[in-house]
Amino acid sequence: MPRKKKTFQPRRKASSRQRDRFPGLIRNILYLAILALPLALLYLLPISGEKAPTSRPPFENFTPAPKAPVQKGLKPKKGHARFNAPMLAILIDDMGYDSRLDRQFIDMDSSLSFAFLPHAPNTVKLANYTRRAGKDVLVHIPMEPDNKGLNPGPGVLTLDLGFDRLLHILKEDISAVPGAIGANNHMGSRFTTNRKAMEIVLAYLKARGLFFIDSRTTKDTVAFDVARQLGLPCAHRSVFLDHSLSPEAIRHEIRRSVKIAKEQGAAIAIGHPTRITYEVLYNEIPLIKKEVRIVPVHRLVH
Repeated sequence: MPRKKKTFQPRRKASSRQRDRFPGLIRNILYLAILALPLALLYLLPISGEKAPTSRPPFENFTPAPKAPVQKGLKPKKGHARFNAPMLAILIDDMGYDSRLDRQFIDMDSSLSFAFLPHAPNTVKLANYTRRAGKDVLVHIPMEPDNKGLNPGPGVLTLDLGFDRLLHILKEDISAVPGAIGANNHMGSRFTTNRKAMEIVLAYLKARGLFFIDSRTTKDTVAFDVARQLGLPCAHRSVFLDHSLSPEAIRHEIRRSVKIAKEQGAAIAIGHPTRITYEVLYNEIPLIKKEVRIVPVHRLVH
């Protein structure tokens, strides 16, 4: 009997120790989870503490698209040499959101140019990728539209900003796009009509060694004229390729771009990274190349 008691007592104590182990294990797991949660949040959230934008800002709504004047001084010399051929620059705006689709545009076998929204979630990565591909990178500066219901997205320049605040936002916009050699306006049908505001913006771009393309989202824009007065290398948009997102309409605007390039010596067409625009351009570019040279947009600033 004593032997049975001796063997029985330790077994009961061992069983008790095993039962005590589980609350301790659960407690340790909870401690680790509590410690790991802040680290996980720091990893998943942007460094700024603000939520990264998830949807691309809309195009500015205007019907029809404002017409562009003739760009003087770009008429090629007489002759049929290749370097005298009419030139067409195709600038794709609103880059930086859809990484997969944006890369397809960048990888296209043509000298397209790309304007990146400064605070889009994939801008830094894709702008670097574009620069390594040897293609033009621009800052697509958000500017105030006439329609107050439209949100141009983060980093927008508005007419109610003071001088210091305006320059601070502009500096942040430009710094957010690595490798940028120029800029153009995103929306801006209100902002680009204000001469004083455009003088501030364009003087700063000149100081940074950038050129400017006036997207001409309104017929009343003064951006191109102010840029010329300041001696800033500049040009303006001739055609919007995909203001209407039907394949037939995009093909029509491509043909119109080619026609303008032949008549004026050069033209700038602006498009956007949509699936329809990509498919039409992919099929049309071999035909475009038979009539005009597709060149980086920096070749057409003057």
